Amino acid sequence: MNISILDDLEQSVTELISSAEVELAEKQLQQQREQEVEVAVQEIRDRLTLLLDQVTQTLEKFESNSVTDSLTRKKLEEKQTYLLEQLDNVYLLAAQVVDARLLQEEEQILNRQVSRELEQWRQGLKADLLEMIRDQEDFFDATDAAITVRGYLNELKEMGALEEVVEALVDQINRTSARGPVARIDNSHEQALFFIYTKAMENRSRTGRTNDIKPQTHHRKSEKQPNPYLELEGKVVIYGGHERLEAAVRSKLRGSNVVLVWCNADSGPSLWEQAESHLISADLVFIITTYTSHKLTEKAKLSCSKAGKVPQMLNSGGLTRTLEAISYGLKTQLLTRQVRSKLA
Repeated sequence: MNISILDDLEQSVTELISSAEVELAEKQLQQQREQEVEVAVQEIRDRLTLLLDQVTQTLEKFESNSVTDSLTRKKLEEKQTYLLEQLDNVYLLAAQVVDARLLQEEEQILNRQVSRELEQWRQGLKADLLEMIRDQEDFFDATDAAITVRGYLNELKEMGALEEVVEALVDQINRTSARGPVARIDNSHEQALFFIYTKAMENRSRTGRTNDIKPQTHHRKSEKQPNPYLELEGKVVIYGGHERLEAAVRSKLRGSNVVLVWCNADSGPSLWEQAESHLISADLVFIITTYTSHKLTEKAKLSCSKAGKVPQMLNSGGLTRTLEAISYGLKTQLLTRQVRSKLA
């Protein structure tokens, strides 16, 4: 086993453990959610029932006094109807209360995973840059490497590796110089890098050199920073959920080529019509059942049926589950298209 294979193995194990930690944390949150929803259901039901009893008792007084033509009575009857509707949807109300808080925890878990992957990518970038610098046996090539290094200035500063990389660059330039040491660090490493970068650009202008020195990806999976959703593409229509979940999902999918059309209980008729117009061309359709009343679920199913689509039911309104469903669904469809194109 050589070092590169060991590096790849180490990276894959780290990523696998990171994914396992997210999955276990999400599972724990789901268990916690179920317990908290039960408590919230009872609390909300008790409060709604108390209000309903008060309204009902007051209406009975109107009835016993034969007061029928009353604006107050009409408002009380409307309130009674509203409270009954809320009692019918008490589970949805409780789920929204609980998930609004748990959503923040899920975002923190996912952000920690991305941060770990980003740190791993940056360490790989540093190793690739140091390797690139060591490979430059020509003085002008070694100087040109400063142009590439400067392009990663922010990443190197973020992980505190600028000093190490600039010192390696200075050493390599001096080692390949026919006139002895010509590069040095007088003030800051960033100033030294800028000075060498300026000289490299002057050399290019004077000699007409166009040789671009690029780091390999021996220690990274990709040149791009890690983003598990960046390469996703397709159209996804979602019914249900709530605004905070939608905002969180959209935030995670930012930068991808995913067109997300979302309708929930608060969406107006125009948005429902817009969603229906996207169904025919949708790659995936989801109904988040924990946030969608029976009436809206049936409405969404009917719209899907008219468009010839079979929606997938998500019985969890969690951020992780929703993102996983979107990611898995779009990747599966992409793989299917690739296989079909090869067989065609």
